[in-house]
Amino acid sequence: MDSDNVSGVAELEKQNFSDGWSEASLREELDNPYALYLVALDDSDVVIGAAGLIQSMDEADIMNVSIAKDARRQGIASKLLTALLDEGKKRGINAFTLEVRETNTSARALYEKFGFENAGTRKDFYTNPADNAVIYWLR
Repeated sequence: MDSDNVSGVAELEKQNFSDGWSEASLREELDNPYALYLVALDDSDVVIGAAGLIQSMDEADIMNVSIAKDARRQGIASKLLTALLDEGKKRGINAFTLEVRETNTSARALYEKFGFENAGTRKDFYTNPADNAVIYWLR
């Protein structure tokens, strides 16, 4: 992610999440040396996918993995997640965690395909709509 496509990432957040990251918040991450955000662009340089992480020592929290509705089921999320994990490992990260809505079965299947393991549930973590968060770790 860079200053040229951060507004596209913010728009994608707004489309996919009731509480997605704002453009201002995402712009702050551009200068954060512990943040890494990757984007997928279509042939017209429109943002169709994004994924990010925030590093803390040798661990990282994976932020929203977000794909445009009309670009889903094309392997974009898998490619972004693969690249994010690879880049994270180059930074010395050896454990990744994330939270996902309990009802988001397609995202959960993707994370499990990558070897993430269910480590528990946070009751009523999400609002609008209300949902539990499933916590995953990949070590």
